[in-house]
Amino acid sequence: MNRLLRKIFILTTSLLSMTVLAQSQNAIGFKYDVQVSNPQAAVAAIDKYRRVAAGSGDDVTVTLYQYLANGTNPATHAIVVSYASPQVMDATLAAQSVSSEWAVFQSELGRVSQMIGSTMWRSLGLGVGNADLQYSQTAAENWVFVDVEDREMYATAWQKWVDAEGADDKYFGLIAIAADGTGGATHALINISESVGAQFDSQNDPAALSRFRQEVREIREIKEHVRLVKVKAW
Repeated sequence: MNRLLRKIFILTTSLLSMTVLAQSQNAIGFKYDVQVSNPQAAVAAIDKYRRVAAGSGDDVTVTLYQYLANGTNPATHAIVVSYASPQVMDATLAAQSVSSEWAVFQSELGRVSQMIGSTMWRSLGLGVGNADLQYSQTAAENWVFVDVEDREMYATAWQKWVDAEGADDKYFGLIAIAADGTGGATHALINISESVGAQFDSQNDPAALSRFRQEVREIREIKEHVRLVKVKAW
């Protein structure tokens, strides 16, 4: 298994969900871009590990996504890990380090996937709309990674937009990016809809979106824009 793939699983432990948006400000986690040769086998490996003691735990959540559009990035899937707090992350890493099932899991997943890149995020406790959409099996997500100069101004403008736009058919979240290698993003906007088609429904308040774009255009640079669908959550 290559070193990058080993790193992903040293960091994840009880495994791989963008439930980050509905969690407290203490939540922290990782997004891993992976190239998967056999998605069914990857799901089976995670299922198997999740059933053992070292791989279980309500304070660690995991979601496997499939990319619909991600530019020239060769990743086919994204794995998002959420720990309820840094302390939970430390505790699960300690449990994993003495787990005999851990090496088996690494080997099984390593045979069908390769790590492409990784991002560390932390929750800002900011989310508006229908949070239940995060748990829909057909959920589609739109992630926009941005480099922001004035973070307070940006968050304020974002909050005004989503307060005006928010409704039962959408969910919006804003998270901070702690590290993303050479990507340069400081934040990610996460927009969730019930399905892929619903992502293209008309805005509830087009004027609010226009005002938001006008307010932030001089203080942010878009680094990456991707669309995904959920494969499975644990």
